[in-house]
Amino acid sequence: MGLTGAGFRARMERMPVTLVPVARDDARLARLMQLYLHEWSAIFPDRVRIGADALFTYPAASPLLRAVLFLDDAAPFGFALTERDAQGTAHVEEFFVILGARRRGLGSAAARALFDGEQGPWTLTVRPENPGALAFWRRVMRGAHERAEVGADGVPRVRLTLGGIERAQS
Repeated sequence: MGLTGAGFRARMERMPVTLVPVARDDARLARLMQLYLHEWSAIFPDRVRIGADALFTYPAASPLLRAVLFLDDAAPFGFALTERDAQGTAHVEEFFVILGARRRGLGSAAARALFDGEQGPWTLTVRPENPGALAFWRRVMRGAHERAEVGADGVPRVRLTLGGIERAQS
């Protein structure tokens, strides 16, 4: 018998999610990155292409980018790539949860653990091609400041910023 209503929400708030910092060349991160880029290839087939070696390539990134795996009972189900700027704001550059772990509260639990793991303001942008992600982040970052902006690539985005003291509530 499944949980519904308040019982379901209470179970979701206790999700056993562990965040593990990893090197950017960690094999688990590389495999999850392939799944992430595969999803983006459906949205941007002209920009995210598979190579002759049957692998997608993530663009060169800042050496300051930190990688964190999300684990549920020791099994990786996603990752985040983050970077802190000179002003002390942490940026979520990439955030991914595998399809089989979505809509179970694991992504929300991972995002909250990520934000709670480092004090200070957090920010991220969401592209218009990803409306599901915008809905997810609006739930997780409830009360965040939101503004429209245009990225360096000319694509409009929504930027969400969560202050250093505020935290999203379930």
